[in-house]
Amino acid sequence: AADCHLSRIVQATTLLTMDKYAPDDIPNINSTCFKLNSLQLQALLQNYHCAPDEPFIPTDLIENVVAVAENTADELARSDGREVQLEEDPDLQLPFLLPEDGYSCDVVRNIPNGLQEFLDPLCQRGFCRLIPHTRSPGTWTIYFEGADYESHLLRENTELASILRVP
Repeated sequence: AADCHLSRIVQATTLLTMDKYAPDDIPNINSTCFKLNSLQLQALLQNYHCAPDEPFIPTDLIENVVAVAENTADELARSDGREVQLEEDPDLQLPFLLPEDGYSCDVVRNIPNGLQEFLDPLCQRGFCRLIPHTRSPGTWTIYFEGADYESHLLRENTELASILRVP
């Protein structure tokens, strides 16, 4: 999904680096920058600062590129119910996708059901071991790199934290 939204940025940077000086460049510009609407193409081409050794972009080339975009990208946006505008919406309208194998929105604590049975064949062959820590607060995130175990204990289980601090 991110690729889809980043494609406009990629196309804009491609436009800035590609040939855009002769009428022969128009089909290549429009086929390469098909996700950019007419307002975006016009703004990019009109505000482009040419290098000292680079020719200026002809006005008629800009007009032709914009006209093609009005008939393609703009019409497609309108048919999808979107407004043709210069700036993109900062909120990406990404759908919430669940992985095929499921997703748990609960905080995983202790040993999840079925994990021990799943690991038994691997444990029997000596590939891994499952060692429950009886004094653990039960959350898995404390074992992630950069986790602050002490503050986690204080937040999640103050009673257990006080037991661990007793000399």
